[in-house]
Amino acid sequence: MPAYEKNVDKILARLKRIEGQMRGIQRMVEEDKYCVDILTQVSSVIAATEKVALIILRDHIKGCVYSSLKEGNSEERVDELVMVVERFLKA
Repeated sequence: MPAYEKNVDKILARLKRIEGQMRGIQRMVEEDKYCVDILTQVSSVIAATEKVALIILRDHIKGCVYSSLKEGNSEERVDELVMVVERFLKA
């Protein structure tokens, strides 16, 4: 069972909204809309995607990482968490 299981509905709703936004951006490009308007929508998609990632990351920390700390298997999970955070900071 994934740590984010309790938030699956929330995550899927956000992803469907992002999917709709992406289709809207595609349509804007096809219709030769103003660059700044397209970039504004792209910025919204990026923010929405980051929010989904944060929900999953929070649940991962509260579930998987916390469990590993309690069970004494923390080193691998902490290394994995550091790697994930580094990826986000590079983006």
